[in-house]
Amino acid sequence: MKLKASNLLGQGQIDLLISRGLNLVWFPKELEVVYKNQYKNEAAYEFRFRAPIILGLYLYLSFGTYQALPAEMRFEWIVYYGWVGIIIFFAWLLAFVPAMNKWFDYYVCLGSTGAVALTFTLINVLEQGQNNVLFHAAMMYAVVIIYGFVGMRFYTAIIAGWCGGLIGIGISTWLNGSIDWTILNRTYTFSSFLGMALAYATDRQHRENYLQNCMIELNRLELMRQAQQLSILSQQDSLTGLANRRYLDEVLENEWRSAIRHKLPITIMMIDIDFFKLYNDALGHIQGDQCLRRIAILLGSISSRSGDLAARYGGEEFLLLFSVTDKDQALIQVQQLMELVRNIGIIHPKSTVSKHVTISVGVATMIPHLNDKLSDFISRADHALYTAKSNGRNQYYIATSDHIISETL
Repeated sequence: MKLKASNLLGQGQIDLLISRGLNLVWFPKELEVVYKNQYKNEAAYEFRFRAPIILGLYLYLSFGTYQALPAEMRFEWIVYYGWVGIIIFFAWLLAFVPAMNKWFDYYVCLGSTGAVALTFTLINVLEQGQNNVLFHAAMMYAVVIIYGFVGMRFYTAIIAGWCGGLIGIGISTWLNGSIDWTILNRTYTFSSFLGMALAYATDRQHRENYLQNCMIELNRLELMRQAQQLSILSQQDSLTGLANRRYLDEVLENEWRSAIRHKLPITIMMIDIDFFKLYNDALGHIQGDQCLRRIAILLGSISSRSGDLAARYGGEEFLLLFSVTDKDQALIQVQQLMELVRNIGIIHPKSTVSKHVTISVGVATMIPHLNDKLSDFISRADHALYTAKSNGRNQYYIATSDHIISETL
């Protein structure tokens, strides 16, 4: 029986349960509910295949008993013992109704109780002192099958087996049947304890297998988490949290091909923090790293659309990618970027252009064609950045295929 593993328990809790050996064949309450529901579904499914085997054994034993009985008892035996077969057949039909799976424990427990009680009563009422061994074989068959083959959990099987016997004793006494306690002790009691041992071993093994599956599931989830973390780390710059150069190259290539295929504009911005070396020399590398992080957060905030990307290009240089963005939209974006940097107000004690940290930006926008090269496009943005820096920094340049637009702040 294969049950879907649960992740309700941690590794330590599972190890503790396994170390205790599941001697009580019971889980903590929350896990027991999950296990019980899964078990009933799987047990009902398996009963579809077990029930025909049980019916076959029942018919074989019934036929043998029928042949051994005196002629005057055969009809009565078939009439009463036939109900056991009806119970098995009815439970088999219920197993094919998914809505009844949640009631599996109940209907097989009631059916098993009835089968034991009926068999017990037939032995004591119909045998009439003949001490027919096949009657008692029928009893042992019913008990062992109930415990070991129907698919009930240990405690449910105990209820069915012993309650069926008690009901059989009550009915037999009421019908003035002759109860041979010695024979019943050797058959019913022995087979009950044998069946209990089978049910206990089976239930315990199922639970141990379930816990093993839970451990496998936990390991699988942990491996998935680690794989996702490694994937993120392989794409992310460790200092700023933006995309790293390797991931940037991959996304740029994909967006470039998409722009060529769909004939759509694409924009990139090369960004450099002005006089960042002087900032580091004056305030130290810890403050320098903090400055990079604050600028990175700002860049990430304006590249939140699908297809946009903010990446650390190297050192104090960054690159922004905007898919489906034309020249006019790029102008709006870069103006917004300059305004955000100005508003953030990071003090720069050594800058010659401002009291605060400023940036220079080179922007390139185009609708690429099949013969265009991505490297040329990046070079165009890089050249625009170089122009912005050469002309005094704290400004942007937008390079298009026709001309260059610039603005100094």
